[in-house]
Amino acid sequence: MDMKGRVIAVDLDGTLFYPPKRFKMISKENQRFLRRFIGDGGKVVLVSGRNLYTAEKISELLGHDFDVIGCNGAFVLSGGHYVKESFFERDLASHLIEKVAPEYGVRLIMLFTKHRNIVMPFTGVSHFTGMCYSLYQFAQMAYRDPVIRSDRAFHEEIGKGEIYKIMYFFGIAGPAIEKAKESNKRLREEYPCAEWSWSRQSIEITPKDCSKAAGIAAYLDYNKIDEDNVWVVGDSGNDISMFEAYKKHSFCMEHSPDAVKKHAAHVVRRFHELEDYLYPSEER
Repeated sequence: MDMKGRVIAVDLDGTLFYPPKRFKMISKENQRFLRRFIGDGGKVVLVSGRNLYTAEKISELLGHDFDVIGCNGAFVLSGGHYVKESFFERDLASHLIEKVAPEYGVRLIMLFTKHRNIVMPFTGVSHFTGMCYSLYQFAQMAYRDPVIRSDRAFHEEIGKGEIYKIMYFFGIAGPAIEKAKESNKRLREEYPCAEWSWSRQSIEITPKDCSKAAGIAAYLDYNKIDEDNVWVVGDSGNDISMFEAYKKHSFCMEHSPDAVKKHAAHVVRRFHELEDYLYPSEER
């Protein structure tokens, strides 16, 4: 069946990477569906809170170059060209890192920048938190991205003014999820000069007007694709904007929180179940 003109905008963690395959990255079923859809002329754009590193791994795995909407829409890469890039203003980034984070009891801060993937300082991070983060990174295996842990590098990046995304991490225990959720509500009201999205124990912050929905809009405009031909799939708070913007063909994962699922038109257990919607005339 001809899929030319159709686009799947898919989130990674919890969506394309679900169920987790820490050695192979993507399940065989999801790989098969991707290859079929692309082979039939469809386009797939990776829409993620991550930077470029993981997208490059996926391209190598599947032998296909993918367009990327990264850091929750802070940059859009199509055909190897940056369609859009947005960075935090230096003063705002410094304020969010040095003043706001301590006030809200943030346990750890990550920066996603243009030239380095994640920069995490040692200062102010307890030994236990640092150890837990190291264990978390190790457990990521195939999903692990390169990490720089250096106070000097952290502050250098603030000075460069090329920060795509700031991430607040509130801890690993259950209460951290509720704290992150409530803090996100308050911070969205206090600081409308940035975009805020809750994701379990963390909050992801991007420059104003940088969201997955805005990234997709820029991508569609650049490639002259009608918005009715885009199918969006995700699982977390940072996916809500694209669910609402592209409601007709919006799909949320079944394991997502109810607060996220209610924004999508459809719910699926696995990413590859989109095949039933895109190829409805076939019997399975």
